[in-house]
Amino acid sequence: MRQELATATRILGRHEMIGMFGHVSLLTDDPQRYLICPGAGQRKDRCRPTDIIELGLDDEFRFGLPLELYMHAATHRAKPHIKSLVHVHSPNLTALAAMDEPPSELLMIHAGFWPERIPLWERPDLVRDHDSGRELVETMGDHAIALMRWHGAVIVGETLREAVFRTLLAERHAGIVLTSLAHGRPLKPAAASRPDLYARMLPASTHDLNWRYESSFVELED
Repeated sequence: MRQELATATRILGRHEMIGMFGHVSLLTDDPQRYLICPGAGQRKDRCRPTDIIELGLDDEFRFGLPLELYMHAATHRAKPHIKSLVHVHSPNLTALAAMDEPPSELLMIHAGFWPERIPLWERPDLVRDHDSGRELVETMGDHAIALMRWHGAVIVGETLREAVFRTLLAERHAGIVLTSLAHGRPLKPAAASRPDLYARMLPASTHDLNWRYESSFVELED
């Protein structure tokens, strides 16, 4: 599990989804404990299994950990079927989080997880404690993604690979939405059922295929 999370961290680092800030977690076989990538100050694109940190759901922040670990703990506590959460400050998702009413048009067939109405955590602040973590989880509800006002986004998956793939696609879809809105012409959103579209376009085998592709770029020499 440490190896897989380290690889996920490097993949997200390669795409500049996480770097100085941002983090990814993975629930262990013990539902009271989770793994998380290093905090600020460590290069995510060079993450190794020995850099991965194990925490309990009640642990508090200390130097060397991601400050906003509370969102991971709250998610894994409330939704143990959610095995992974990714927190990003990526440009396109942050731009959507700055809009008064973030658009939710579905403009890419590989983004069927995009909510009909995107949850938006309105507090322009960091998630600094367990109470804030719980509020964020409540805001997200059962959706795959939630925006954080002027801050970024959180994306979840029932597997680590699903969470990573969704994160990459979410940033790409957000960019398509912003570009499409910029030209001022009418949009033609996808009319298909989003859950059906997701099931057809992004089955677990697709997550595995994407994982093999992406991990080939971030292999580390001993």
